[in-house]
Amino acid sequence: MLFVRVISSQSSFFSMPFTISKESWLALYFFFFVAIVSAQTVDLETLGKGKAFKVGGGISSNGIFYHFNQELGRQPFTYFLQGNLTIGLYQFSMPISYSYSNQGEQLNYNLPFSLNRLSLHPKYKWIQGHIGDVTMSFSPYTLNGHQFTGAGIDLTPNGLWKVSVMSGRLLKAIEYDDEQSIPTFQRMGYGLKIGYEQEFYSIGVIAFYAKDNIRSIAIPPVEQEVSPKENLVLSFEGSYRIKENLQVNATYATSALTQDLRAESLSNNKGSLTGFFLNKRASTQYFDALRTGLDYSFDKSTLGLAYERIAPGYETLGAYFFNNDFENITLNSNTVLFNDKLNLSFSMGYQRDDLNNQKERAMNRAVGFLNATYNASEVLTLSGSYSNFTTFTNSKVNQFDVINDDNLLDNDLELLDYRQLSQNANFNINYIVSKKEQFQQNLNVNYALADVSNSENGVVRLGNASTFHNGNVSYTLGMPKNNINITTALNGTLNRIGIENATTWGPTVNLNNRFLENTLNTNFGISYNTGKSSTVQNQITNLRLNLNYVLKEKHNFHLNLIQLFKRLSTGNSNELTITIGHNYSF
Repeated sequence: MLFVRVISSQSSFFSMPFTISKESWLALYFFFFVAIVSAQTVDLETLGKGKAFKVGGGISSNGIFYHFNQELGRQPFTYFLQGNLTIGLYQFSMPISYSYSNQGEQLNYNLPFSLNRLSLHPKYKWIQGHIGDVTMSFSPYTLNGHQFTGAGIDLTPNGLWKVSVMSGRLLKAIEYDDEQSIPTFQRMGYGLKIGYEQEFYSIGVIAFYAKDNIRSIAIPPVEQEVSPKENLVLSFEGSYRIKENLQVNATYATSALTQDLRAESLSNNKGSLTGFFLNKRASTQYFDALRTGLDYSFDKSTLGLAYERIAPGYETLGAYFFNNDFENITLNSNTVLFNDKLNLSFSMGYQRDDLNNQKERAMNRAVGFLNATYNASEVLTLSGSYSNFTTFTNSKVNQFDVINDDNLLDNDLELLDYRQLSQNANFNINYIVSKKEQFQQNLNVNYALADVSNSENGVVRLGNASTFHNGNVSYTLGMPKNNINITTALNGTLNRIGIENATTWGPTVNLNNRFLENTLNTNFGISYNTGKSSTVQNQITNLRLNLNYVLKEKHNFHLNLIQLFKRLSTGNSNELTITIGHNYSF
């Protein structure tokens, strides 16, 4: 086995007889990329056939004008510029993309990442590069969609091996400025993923390392609770096909996270597998995550069983957000019945937290989901779904707190058994009234229910339940020869929160028409709704206009206008949003 040691003034990454500085990683990746490209022989069969040099892509520009007759922090004008360019030379291609906007310029604080991006994605056969402001994902427990400024490469040959490598800056340095900006240390990240796939099994190994540059900014005040961090994550994944229709898969990840690089260095590096490669400090913690599953298919049905456990505190610096301290098991299935007319799918699961029994209250949750679609005939389709999320919370009382308790009136509170039930249901009917050459008619009915209730010791008290009903009926008349569609609808909601009732209802009319040999698409809509509760009564009128024009199949011009007139209990207001844009493809 080969290990690499990364030299740092603070800690070591891997260990072996020779050393490689972290600044050399990117050069090594580039050398690796060039070596593989150079080793590829030119496919002589492609020479002289078709276009040797190709250029394609598109650009888009959008501007949003916003006006509100009351004070609001939104920018009056925002623009977005985006584009992509693909340069091709036989089997080599170079996609380039960019995104630029003035959105957020009114903010008086800095962000540790850039909203404007420029990226290049050169590709030759099975070699795909990523350069600039890009994202890559190795797994949910390691590197998962975190933007970085640097370079990466995916090697996906037809053989058994798959390799992905990345290196770059995850966060840029932000100095403490005594305003709204959150101080941030510069953070560099490095990742490697190697996969091996056979016909009946596959295995993979992932290594991800990130470290803050402690000298990139001045040490912020203690009250900011910002410290330089270091993280190493190792992950192993694999799958095995037991039979043609039966497969098992598993993923294990272990993460070592140093919360503060200024903490004292310890001589004992053990604690987990990552402890052999990362210098342990007083603030270093070790976590692990496990996910395994079994998938079985038969006839036109599938059945799956999955188990996942994330240790309390598990974190990776390769993701923006991560849930931890939970364990769940799920069962899901999908089947087709009655000559493929009925499609059924369901899922059941159970989840619990407080895996280390350290919280004052433990929470358990049961989850269920059912979805059905029935194609009764060519003109009638019925669909429905139901889900429930039941959460159980139990207070755990320390035995010494019970012995020393001098208040005998709070026993019910201390032994609290709290349950929250959330139910959602939806039912839809779609009926094609007629489908003639001159007239087409369609009727759609939809109903949705959302119910949430809280119970304490099995009792739902007054005000601890809410129910939301929503109904919609729409009728569409289409005249294909005239390129006209007219839709009328009636919407209504009833919301019961505690002892309060609130209703909202109103009609909608929408007209769609195409002109100039279908190159100009126009859409006009108007809707009105009124809302009423015991304390508030509102009336809102919504006018919408959409124009879309296609010129020579390459230019697309669009104009969207939304005008709102609001009559609220707090006063009247009007709001106007105009969006204009142009897309060009070549």
